[in-house]
Amino acid sequence: MFLKRWIRRIMTAPFLVLMAAAVVFCYIFCGIYMEQTCAHSETLALKGISGEIFREPWNGEKDFILSARDADGQKYRILVKGEYMYSGQIGKLIKAGVCTAGELKVKTPETAGNWYEFDYCRYLRSHGIDYYTYANNGDLEVPGKVTEGFLTAEYTGADGAVRTLRRSLAYYSSRIREDISGSLDKYFSGDFSALIKAVMTGETGALDIESRSNLTSAGFSHLIAVSGAHVSFFTLPFAALLGRTTIAHDKRKLLLIIPVVFLWFAAGGSCTVTRAALMFIFGAVAEALRKPPNVKNTLGLAGLIALATNPYTVFSTGFLLSYGAVLSIAEILPALKKIKGMNNPVMSRLLPGASVNAGLLPVMMRKFGSFSPCGMLLAVPASYVACFLSIGGYLVYAADKILSWIPLNGLTRVLVSLSFGLQKAADSVSGGDSWFFRTECGAPGIVFFAVYYGLLIGAVRGRKGKAVPVLAVIVVAAALIGNGMNRVEVLFFDVGQGSAALVRTVDGVTGLVDTGTGDTDVAKLLKREGVFKLDFIVISHGHSDHYGGLANVLREFDPETVFVPDNAFDKYCNELGQCFGVETVAVNGSMSLSLGKYTLMKLSEPLEDKENLNDGSLVVSLSGKWGSIVLPGDAENGELGELLERGELGKTEVFCLAHHGSKTSGDEKFLWEISPKYVIISAGYGNSYGHPSKLVLETLEDLGIDGSAVYRTDRDGAIRVKAGIDLFGREFTVIWRKRQSLA
Repeated sequence: MFLKRWIRRIMTAPFLVLMAAAVVFCYIFCGIYMEQTCAHSETLALKGISGEIFREPWNGEKDFILSARDADGQKYRILVKGEYMYSGQIGKLIKAGVCTAGELKVKTPETAGNWYEFDYCRYLRSHGIDYYTYANNGDLEVPGKVTEGFLTAEYTGADGAVRTLRRSLAYYSSRIREDISGSLDKYFSGDFSALIKAVMTGETGALDIESRSNLTSAGFSHLIAVSGAHVSFFTLPFAALLGRTTIAHDKRKLLLIIPVVFLWFAAGGSCTVTRAALMFIFGAVAEALRKPPNVKNTLGLAGLIALATNPYTVFSTGFLLSYGAVLSIAEILPALKKIKGMNNPVMSRLLPGASVNAGLLPVMMRKFGSFSPCGMLLAVPASYVACFLSIGGYLVYAADKILSWIPLNGLTRVLVSLSFGLQKAADSVSGGDSWFFRTECGAPGIVFFAVYYGLLIGAVRGRKGKAVPVLAVIVVAAALIGNGMNRVEVLFFDVGQGSAALVRTVDGVTGLVDTGTGDTDVAKLLKREGVFKLDFIVISHGHSDHYGGLANVLREFDPETVFVPDNAFDKYCNELGQCFGVETVAVNGSMSLSLGKYTLMKLSEPLEDKENLNDGSLVVSLSGKWGSIVLPGDAENGELGELLERGELGKTEVFCLAHHGSKTSGDEKFLWEISPKYVIISAGYGNSYGHPSKLVLETLEDLGIDGSAVYRTDRDGAIRVKAGIDLFGREFTVIWRKRQSLA
C-alpha cells in the first residue's frame, strides 16, 4: 500500500519528478565537467573575433557581454570587464552593438578551491559565459559602418570584409533596459534610479556594492531579481484595465501574456523571470482550454525548459530559490491555512511569505551561511514597497515615452520616498548587532537537511507523512554514531602559496594551525564550516604565508591562546601578543596538550634559537588510538632530523609535507622513518618557487607512496582528513578532495 500510494503521487506530478531527476543529473555531471575543465584559470588568445555586445541585468556598470566568433567560425560568449576602459568608449560600443578585435586575451573561470567558497566558474557558467577578460581601451573597436536591418546588422570587419550579424534576443532585451534606464535617469538621482531599475528589471549593475550587499544580507535579494512576484506586480494594472471590459476571463488571461513577455525581455530572460513567465503562460493556456492548471506540472515543465536551455542553471542561486519558493507555497501554504485562526485578512497576507521561509530556510542557510529573522518578518511589507516601485517605475517610463504631457512630480516623490525607505530598512537590518537582525549559522550538512525536511514533510502531510520523520531520526542516529567514530578532523584550506588548517575533535575542541597569506578570507570559511569559537591558534613561524590572515581571524574570533615558537630571531612571533592583545604562549622545546578525551596535541620546536625562521618552525603533532597527523610548518631537513632523534616525531598516518613540498621538506631517510600512508602538500597553483619539488615527489614514489596517496591543494583544492576508530575497533583515515574528480 505504501509503495502504491507513492507511485500514485509520483504519477500525478510527472514533470516535477522529471525536473528533480534533471537537477540531480545536471548537478553531478556539469559539476564534474567543470572541475575537470575549470580547476584553474587559463589564458587564451582569440584572434580575429567580432560579434555583438550588450549588457545583461547581472552585469556591473562597466561590464558587458561579447557574443562573438573567431576567424574559424568558433562561437564564444565572453564577459568583458571594462573597469580599465573609458566610460565614453564603453558607451560607443554599447550604442553600436557590434565590435571587432584583432586579438583578445581571455581567461577561463576558476572553480572554488574551498568548500562553501564562492565559485566563479559555476556563477559564470550559470549565465552561459565561456570566458572573461579585462579589456583596455583599444582592445575592442567599433566597426567603421554599422547598418541595422530586420533582426540583423551589417558591419565591416577588421579584415575589410562586410559581414552580416544575426541579432539575438539578448541584444534587444538590452536595448529595452537601456531605454528604461534613460527615462528613469531623467527623473531620479543616481542612487534612487539604480534601486528602482533593480526592482523593475533586476539590473543591479548601477547599485553600489554596499547597497547591494545590505539588500542581500537583509533577505531582500528576491526584490531585485525579477521573479513571480514581479510578474504579479507588472500584470496588476493591465488586469485591472481588462477587468473593466467585456472580454471573457480566460481571454483576458491570454492577453496578459503580452505584458508578461515584455517583462521577460526587460529582465533579460533570467532563470527566475523565465520560470514565472512560463508558468503564467502555461496557466493561461490551461484556463483557455477549460482545464485547471497543475502547479507542480507547470513548475516542472518550466524547470525542464530552463535546464535544457542551459544545464548550468542548476548552480544558480536564483534557480534554487525561485523554484523552491513555488514548491514551498504549493506544499506548505494549504497546511498552514488549515490551522485555526489563519484565515483572517492579516494572516492570509503573511502565510505565503511564511511558507516560502519555512521551505527555503535550510537552502538559504547553506547558500549564505546566515539568515535574518527580522528580514523574514519584513519580507511582506518590503514586497508591497517593491510592487509600488515596479508599477510606478513603469508608469514613469510609459509617461516619458508616450504621455510626456502628464506631470510626474507627485509620483516621483512617492517613489523616491519608498526607495529610500526600502534601502534604509535593508541597511538597518544588515547593520543590526543582535541575533534578531542576523544569525550566523554556518552551512548545514545533509543531516540537518534530512531532519528539517523530514519533520516539515511529516507536519505538512499529517499522519500520512509519519514515515518521513522516522527516516530522519534514523539518519540522525547514523550520523551521531559516525561522528562519534570520527575522533579528529583536519581541514587543510586552499590558501594559495601558504598554509592554514582547521583542527576539530569529537569533544568539541577547535583550533587553527596557521592562517595563510590573508588573500583568502579564512575567517569567513571557518564560519561557513560552522566554527564560531576557536580554542587555540598555532602560528608555526613568522613568515607572512603562515600568519598573513591572523589579523582578520582575530577580528572575528577571540581564541583563548595563541601558540608561537620560542625563537629569539622570530620578531613577529615575539611581538604578536603586544600587537593584538592576545594571550601568547612561546613553546620552548616541546609541549603536550589534551584536545579532549581522544586526541593529544604535541607542539615541538628546536632546542636552540634559529636565525633561519623556517628551521625554527613550531611542529604540530596530533595523535590518538586512531594514529597521528603531523603539520610541520616550514621545518627543513635539519629541524625534522633533530625532532626525529629526540623522539618528537615517529611513524604517522598523515604527514603534511613541510615548506609546501620544497626540496628541503624532508629527505629520503626522514620520510622512510616516519613512513606516512598519506601526504598532504599545501602549495599555490603555478607558484614561482616550483613547489612541490619534483625531487621530493620522486622520493615519495620511491618510498611506495604513489600519486593516489598524495593530496595537493594546488591541484585538488581544500583537503579534509577524518581519522578515528570504527564500530569494530579498527583504525581508519578518510580523506576528501574539494575537486574530487581530479583525484
